[in-house]
Amino acid sequence: MITQPTKLSIQNKQLKITQEEDWTMPLEDISTIILETPQISLSSKAMSMIADSKIVMYSCDEKHLPNGIFIPFACHSRQLKIMNQQLKCSESFNKRCWQKVIVTKIRNQAKVLNICKRELMAEHLENISKKVNSGDTDNKEAIAAKGYFSSLFGKNFNRNFDNIYNSSLNYGYSIIRGAIARSIVSYGYLPLIGIHHKSELNNYNLADDFIEPFRPIVDLWVKTNIKQDMEFNKYVRAELANLLNADVFIQGKLQSVNNAINIMIASYTTAINQNDYKKLELPELLPIRIHSYE
Repeated sequence: MITQPTKLSIQNKQLKITQEEDWTMPLEDISTIILETPQISLSSKAMSMIADSKIVMYSCDEKHLPNGIFIPFACHSRQLKIMNQQLKCSESFNKRCWQKVIVTKIRNQAKVLNICKRELMAEHLENISKKVNSGDTDNKEAIAAKGYFSSLFGKNFNRNFDNIYNSSLNYGYSIIRGAIARSIVSYGYLPLIGIHHKSELNNYNLADDFIEPFRPIVDLWVKTNIKQDMEFNKYVRAELANLLNADVFIQGKLQSVNNAINIMIASYTTAINQNDYKKLELPELLPIRIHSYE
């Protein structure tokens, strides 16, 4: 996260960060760069090597919220084959994938409520999750969300309000969305072709599909760490960005959110190749804990 006037350059496959002092970090150790200040100097060569290293880079607006994503392009050796497979997915396959995404999202929301001692609403969401049909044509997602957010943040909470809760939620969602977009591209898919989202104005429809089961991770952190009188400062934003390293349960193992995203997109490939939506692996929420890589 770059919050001060900085020059970024590349030396010997290391990102060189020049401020009052110089720091270097191997490109292979970086997954995300967040540019939070307009006072940053960055060469086209550095951008090219950042892309080659499959690093996702964000720009931010004056409120420090991500408003742009720079991700690698055409980094899969058989991209045409992958794209053709994606485009040939049947409507019924996509609807079943979306059903599984929404079931997992609602169950993760229920886990958040249980952790926050909202057991009655958690049970209600568990019951809703059992009634999600193919394609979620009854919009159980919205029904669950209405009870979920009011139970978690209060009856007067509104996602459109300009406050620290929504700023924190939007920031956390944006960081995870960008990481998902990077993984989608690295596996050769077109991020604008979604399984459910189909907006002609959105280049990241597929990322907006696959972020849904991860959103409750951000919700849980915000609920347990943010108070109304707090400032949306760089320390809050750094902790939200660090949720990429939080533990989730996927494929029978503890994984960081970053690793879980790659596992999810890899499983999407398996699901497409075998025409079996059940092969899609999605994350199960856990109490917030940063993953141990030892």
